[in-house]
Amino acid sequence: MKTKTNKPARLRKGLGILFLLMALLGSLVWTVLFRINRFSLSVTTVGDSVVEIEYGGRFEEPGVTVSLHGTRFWKTGIPVSGAKLTMEGQVDEAVLGRYTLVYHASWMGLSAQTERKVCIVDTQSPVIRLTEPPDGFWDGRGSFQEPGFSAVDNYDGDITDQVRILHEPGLVTYSVTDRCGNPASVQRKIPVFDREPPVIELTGGQNLTIGVGKPYTEPGFRAEDAVDGDLTAQVLAEGTVDWLRPGMYDITYSVSDAQGNAASVTRQVEVVAQPRPETQWPQEKTIYLTFDDGPGPHTRRLLDVLDRWNVKATFFVTGFGDTELMKQIVERGHSIGIHTVTHDYETIYSSPEAYFDDLYRMQEIIYAATGVRTTLMRFPGGSSNEVSCALSPGIMTTLTQAVQDAGFQYFDWNVDSDDAGRARDAKTVFENVTEGLAQTRVAMVLQHDIHGYSVDAVEQIIAWGLDRGYAFRPLNEHSPGFHHQVNN
Repeated sequence: MKTKTNKPARLRKGLGILFLLMALLGSLVWTVLFRINRFSLSVTTVGDSVVEIEYGGRFEEPGVTVSLHGTRFWKTGIPVSGAKLTMEGQVDEAVLGRYTLVYHASWMGLSAQTERKVCIVDTQSPVIRLTEPPDGFWDGRGSFQEPGFSAVDNYDGDITDQVRILHEPGLVTYSVTDRCGNPASVQRKIPVFDREPPVIELTGGQNLTIGVGKPYTEPGFRAEDAVDGDLTAQVLAEGTVDWLRPGMYDITYSVSDAQGNAASVTRQVEVVAQPRPETQWPQEKTIYLTFDDGPGPHTRRLLDVLDRWNVKATFFVTGFGDTELMKQIVERGHSIGIHTVTHDYETIYSSPEAYFDDLYRMQEIIYAATGVRTTLMRFPGGSSNEVSCALSPGIMTTLTQAVQDAGFQYFDWNVDSDDAGRARDAKTVFENVTEGLAQTRVAMVLQHDIHGYSVDAVEQIIAWGLDRGYAFRPLNEHSPGFHHQVNN
C-alpha cells in the first residue's frame, strides 16, 4: 500500500531552504560590499544649523536626517530609516545666550553626530513713554517742571532709573540703552518760557506820504521774536490805502508768537493832493487851437503853417506819434500835452490803475523825446465820454478828480470841428469852427492833426480869428479847462 505525500509540508520546507539561501547570499553580498565600498553614516540638521530666536519667542525643534554614504556606491548618500537618534543639550528661551544641541545617530554598527547652535537674542529697543503735563510745563517762577517718564525693556524690564536726560532750549531729550546695547530715544518739545512779544519793524517808518495817482506799494516789514525767530511770514496786515483820494489811511500789522504774546504796530499813510493851479481867464478874446491823436503825417505841415502866422497851439499826443515831431512841437514854442499811449478805450478805461498806468507811460514818452515833463492832458473821448460806462461805471467821476489831485490839468473843449465825425473836408471843418468861435469870447477848439483836411482848414481859421481880434495862445497849467459835464 503506497503512502500519500504531504505537499504543503514539502512546499514550506522548500521555501524555508530558499529563504535561508537568500539570506546567506545577502549576507555574503553585504560582506563583499562593506569590504569594497566602505560605508559611513552622516547626520544633517533640518533647516539652519545656526538659529536666532528673539527673546520671548519659542524654539521649535526642526529635527535631523540620517544618510548612508559609500566610497564607491551612494557617494551622495541614501536616506536611512530606523537609525537610533539621541540629542544632548537643551534651549532655555527665557535666558539670553548661545545654546548647542548635539545630535547622535547609530545604525548597523555605524555612528555619526552633528550640532545646531540656537541663540536667544534681544534686538528690540526699550520703550520710553512721556507723561503729559496736566497744567503746563512751568512753575510760578518760569522754571521747567518735569512731568515724568518711564522706560521699559522687553528683557530688562523697568529701566526708568537708567534714562539719561538732556535739556536744550525748547527741547528735552530722553535716552536709554538696554544691557544688549539696544538704544532708545524720544524728545519732548516744550515752549520756552517767554513773556516778551515779538518786535515788528516797518520799512520806511510808521508815517508815509504819497501823492494822489501813485498806487500804494507796501514798503515792507519784518517781525522778529527772541524765541521763535523770524515771524515775518505770519504777520497779518489789515487796512487799505485809497491812492485816488486824499486822506489819512491806517494799516495795522499784527503777529503773535508761540506763547501767544501779541504785537501790533500801525503805519499811517497820508495821501496828499497836489495844489491845483489857479485858473486865469484871458482878458481879451482868445482862441486855443488844440490838436489830438498826433503827431501824424500832416503835423510837420501844420507846424509850418503855424510858424508862418506866428501862432502857437497845443498838441495832445499819443504813443503812435513820431517822437522827433514831438521834439519839434516843443522847440517851435508850442505846448505839448498827454492824450494816451494806445487810445484803446477798453484798456485805459478798464480801471483807475489802467488809466494812470497809461497816463504816466505817455508822460515818460514825452519827457524822453522833449525834456518836458508835461502835466497838461486830455481824456480820450473827453471827460464827458460815455463809452467808459460799460467798461467801468463811475470811472470818469473818479478820474476827473484824481488826475487834478495828482497834479495834472485836464482840458476839454467848447468848439468842436467835428473832424473826427461827419466833417470830411476843409470847408466843413472851417465852417464848424468859425460857427463855434462866433458864439464865445474864449474858445478851446478841438481838431485832429492826423486828418489832412482838418490841417487844410487851419490857415483860414487863423485868418478869420485875427481879422476879428482874437489872440491865439498855447495852453499852460493856468489856462481854463472848459470841463464838460461828467456822464459816468
